Amino acid sequence: MHRVNIPPEARLNPNFNFKVLPLIFQEAPEKRIYQACETLVQENLEFYDQIDLFSVIDRLNHIEMEIRKSVINRRDIAQQSIRALMTSEHQFIFSAPGVAKSLFTNQLFSYFKGSGVFSIQLCPDTSPDDLFGGYDIERFKKGEVFHNIEGSIITNHFAFLDEFMDGNDKLLRSLLGVLLERKFISGNQVEKAILHTAIATANYMRQTPTTEALLDRFLYKSFINPVKDMFILLKIDQVYNENEGRVLAPNPEAMIDVREITYIKRLIKKEFPDQDIVIPPEVDYLKNLVAVAFEEEMKKYRDNYYLSPRTITKSNDLLKANALLNGRRNVIEEDVESLFYLFCTLNEPLNEDKTLLSQQVFQKTVEKKKQYFDFIKDDITPMIYIVEFLHKAEVNTELLKTPLDFIEKSTERSIFIDLFDKLKHAFTSEEDLTPVANKKQMISFVEKINSNYSEVNVFRNKTIDYIKEVFSRIEV
Repeated sequence: MHRVNIPPEARLNPNFNFKVLPLIFQEAPEKRIYQACETLVQENLEFYDQIDLFSVIDRLNHIEMEIRKSVINRRDIAQQSIRALMTSEHQFIFSAPGVAKSLFTNQLFSYFKGSGVFSIQLCPDTSPDDLFGGYDIERFKKGEVFHNIEGSIITNHFAFLDEFMDGNDKLLRSLLGVLLERKFISGNQVEKAILHTAIATANYMRQTPTTEALLDRFLYKSFINPVKDMFILLKIDQVYNENEGRVLAPNPEAMIDVREITYIKRLIKKEFPDQDIVIPPEVDYLKNLVAVAFEEEMKKYRDNYYLSPRTITKSNDLLKANALLNGRRNVIEEDVESLFYLFCTLNEPLNEDKTLLSQQVFQKTVEKKKQYFDFIKDDITPMIYIVEFLHKAEVNTELLKTPLDFIEKSTERSIFIDLFDKLKHAFTSEEDLTPVANKKQMISFVEKINSNYSEVNVFRNKTIDYIKEVFSRIEV
């Protein structure tokens, strides 16, 4: 088979399997293969231009509701899955056997047309070949070790990794790069993976350095506790009697092209310079307050509970996804309440009688921190925007000479309508816009902030130090 580097964007086109893949297997001239790929890439660009963003959002919300009809008692997990798909992250589902994890996953992926789904049930004997494709025999004869990746996890949009913990550590370790960096490296072979989202399931947990590293790649985690509630069991019986546990054919009008979910992901991750989902800096501050406080609370029940800086930062993508699902292009304080999808293992019992769940701990933490934020926001918010301005000024020092225009534009994102009127007093009048005057006025403004909360005063002192540090870059 030809050794051809296929542009990942071409593989997103539903016509790839019909127009390019046959050429690869026929070992057509490389120029012809590349021309076919370029045509598909151009078709994708035209497709992206025609996407109706909120039509896609309506269908995502519809999918979540439809799945709940065929897989009973999975509302939170379905909502979590939709957010994982929107942000191109992975989901891990843990439970006892027989709770329809496979049905749930297959039903979810069935709603995405033009997509490929890689599905495998892992066992101790599963080898890297089963995941990444068998060796190219002709190249192997020449002393080269290359995998034939077509049809593998590398070239599929979605992956269902069943009985995940049954895979041996060596196999699971080989997945790290594909799951996190979307890249497969084996010797001299380097491949870009088009994997959008993987869902892994397991009936038990085992802790090794490898499994812990892998689970960190699954930002979204869920726990399913078998329900013995008579009402729920009756509903499960009713659904089973109707479809015998089969995946239901989705309504064609509700289906989503794989390029549409890719578009959502790229929008959230700021890959379109002229489009953005806005997160006001003060909402980010509230998010961080909640994250740190929630980690402290969870340590009371799980000594090793840890929210990595990577997870806290990536939670911004969840905030954007939640805003979109609610029909907005801007994130508001209420979106912080959705962070339990990411910070919690959904439905995880924290005490012996299983009456306390991590979501409940999270909800109490959010309520406390929102109250606290209401007390400090008048003092902290102006400083947050000054810090943002200084961060930009580190790159473009010209902002230090005439900062008012930038500050006015920046505060348009704020959840506080009158923020600019308050914040402009941190700078000199327009007749006296010089770096020296700006620095003096800004420090004077911040120094006057004296809070009853030590956390605010610490932030104030660090802000003053930051002002001095940034302005020193243009001082002679």
